Amino acid sequence: MKSLFSILILVSTTFFIAQEKEDRPLLKEAKNSFELLNSNSEKAYEEAKNIEIRSKKAKAPEAELKAIQTQCEYFKIQTDFIKMMESAKRLSVRAKQFNKPFYQLIARRYLFESYLFTGLPESAFIELEKGRDIVNKLDRNDSAQTIERVNFYIAYSNYYLLDEDFKNQLKYIRLAGNELKSLSESEYKDRLLSIQYSNLASSFFRNKEMDSAWYFASVSQKLNSRNPHREVRFHNLMVLGKVSLDKENFDEALFFFSEAEEVSGYKNHFDTEVLFESLGETHKHLGNRNLARLYKRKQDSIKLIVSQSQNKSLHNLLKEKKDRKTSSFLYFFLSIIFVILMVILFFVIKKNKLLAEQEKKNTQFLEEFSKNPSREDYSKLIDLLKSNDPAFMFYFEKTFPDFSEKLLNVNLELSNLDIEFCALLKLKIATKDIAQYTFRAPQTVRNKKYIIKKKLKIPKDIDIYQWFDSL
Repeated sequence: MKSLFSILILVSTTFFIAQEKEDRPLLKEAKNSFELLNSNSEKAYEEAKNIEIRSKKAKAPEAELKAIQTQCEYFKIQTDFIKMMESAKRLSVRAKQFNKPFYQLIARRYLFESYLFTGLPESAFIELEKGRDIVNKLDRNDSAQTIERVNFYIAYSNYYLLDEDFKNQLKYIRLAGNELKSLSESEYKDRLLSIQYSNLASSFFRNKEMDSAWYFASVSQKLNSRNPHREVRFHNLMVLGKVSLDKENFDEALFFFSEAEEVSGYKNHFDTEVLFESLGETHKHLGNRNLARLYKRKQDSIKLIVSQSQNKSLHNLLKEKKDRKTSSFLYFFLSIIFVILMVILFFVIKKNKLLAEQEKKNTQFLEEFSKNPSREDYSKLIDLLKSNDPAFMFYFEKTFPDFSEKLLNVNLELSNLDIEFCALLKLKIATKDIAQYTFRAPQTVRNKKYIIKKKLKIPKDIDIYQWFDSL
């Protein structure tokens, strides 16, 4: 059975960074068109296209980026994944040109979703990894940017949800909750907490913790009743229905699923398919064969719509390739590309071999030498690292007061992120543990070690951990 997606906190909060006066009216229009998506998506899309054009002429970057974001969301609602991807790429390019990390991260999230929806999880995960570097650039004192960090963690949770790695999914839902704690108390925060509890309820259900799933769905419903959010209500009803179905309370399950079906507004195709599948299964248990068949047909219809969208995308790609084949220049061009790819492949293989040799030396050194700070200091540093506590570097600098200065004496161009990574090497933390503590892929960590070694001009015959140990 497919799983319910975690709810993204897509909001249009007040987000006026220092900007020219003529930017504000256009930005207000752009924000209004984004909010209009809930009631009239077609009108919102047409307005957004117009606002994008006008914003370019008026040199109003915030309004232009918000208008492109509205178009991304519109194509997501329409399950037009190719246009969603195209809009997200345009948003990414413009956000980078305007140096707006906030919208760069939003673009990465839309690209992640467009790849995930089209069945390309590996490409989707790459977009998340690219977004991870942008997260650190966001202003932690800005509520809108805090919320986008929440959305980023929820995107990670959705990746692990489809990968059926429910423990990691729950971990990222909790990380999203930690970000919400920094927001001040208000009705608005209650609304965000209702979303967070709804996501927790879905995650607990997937982890087969039924009592916790029921509890958090019920608490979320209570908070949501004060300031109703349709998507939250839908998710909570689905969790309550699923728990009831699991306990074989079929009449109760039917009540919750029927209520969920009545909720109006956008539901992504994954969630809609889960709803129809659940209704069909419940009616089957209740002996309502005709209704069970009806919902099976509805479920198949959703699959067909998505399949047609994906096939349409594939057809467009194939058509473009066919048109280009008419040019003899293409064959020459493809030959050049092939040669370039072979050269790149050679260097990639060579680099991977170097990384493997480097990793082998690292492991040997760590096995032979285990010199670390005092047990108390080391334990505290590891605990801070595991909990992703911002105080980690502060405590590390107290333990190794000259560390950063020594590194900068070697290379003044080292960034704060480089120095943080070097701190982990100073503590002799192995690659797999760095990957776990920093939520990175092991290959990413190996590449980073290779880059650091280059920046610090560490000789090839000296192990990187050995070098840091003597620093």
